[in-house]
Amino acid sequence: MSGAAVKILVINLDRSPERLAFMRSELDQLGLSFERLSATDAKQFSEQDVETWSQTYMRPLSRTEIACWRSHVRAWERCVEEDGWVLVLEDDARLSDRLPAFLAELESLGVDGIVNLETRGKEKWVGAAVEATAAESEVRLYELFIDRGGTAGYLVEPKVARQLIAIAARKAAPSDAFLNLAGVKRHQAEPGLVVSLFDAEGESVMPEAFVSTIQQPTQVSRVAQFVRNPGYKLRRLHGHLAMSWRKLAASRRGVRRSIALCRSFLARTTSPSDIQKPTAHV
Repeated sequence: MSGAAVKILVINLDRSPERLAFMRSELDQLGLSFERLSATDAKQFSEQDVETWSQTYMRPLSRTEIACWRSHVRAWERCVEEDGWVLVLEDDARLSDRLPAFLAELESLGVDGIVNLETRGKEKWVGAAVEATAAESEVRLYELFIDRGGTAGYLVEPKVARQLIAIAARKAAPSDAFLNLAGVKRHQAEPGLVVSLFDAEGESVMPEAFVSTIQQPTQVSRVAQFVRNPGYKLRRLHGHLAMSWRKLAASRRGVRRSIALCRSFLARTTSPSDIQKPTAHV
């Protein structure tokens, strides 16, 4: 299997050509082709849409959170259509130079489910023992029990994509929380092969086009909705109890630790400000 056999989808808003240009540069440097997946636009949701989807989560959701989640759902639908592994990338992801070799080795590793490639320096609950090792890229895979956020880059296969789509028909959540709560089989790659620009570069040097647009509802709107709908409190309590149980189970099977980031990120010189705005959207 070659890296080209893994379909690569880049989620990108129509009004964000700078981000698309950056991702094209990242992938071109690695010799990887990709397909752009037009992101769901938060502007298309009404207040009623937001309130309806929020009824299924433990707190109110913003339009941007719902739009990001719907974009990932559509990526899972594409995975089912492709009937093979798909690499889902958000359009603010730095990529390791080990990524092509790892994609080429993926099928030989004999894993399924989701392979999370991202790390943010936050601790995760992972298995104590290595599940598989990719010899050429020197990437190790561990069972992933509890993550600490981020959907900038992960691999998903059709069986689990179908499970995620079925869950998404009933409930919504921020995309990272959705994967964390879905209960599907996941693995963590170490070293991490993907890091979001926010974590790689630091907020102080981030060009405006790359500042995260994902926003949570304001505290005022949250309080108002909690008062109107006590169901939020019940779902939040249930969520905390479920997470406590998962942490207890994970502590018996794994360890809580940070995931190392691939050293090649430290040597990269291209930054978002180096990418020129394209004259036409592709």
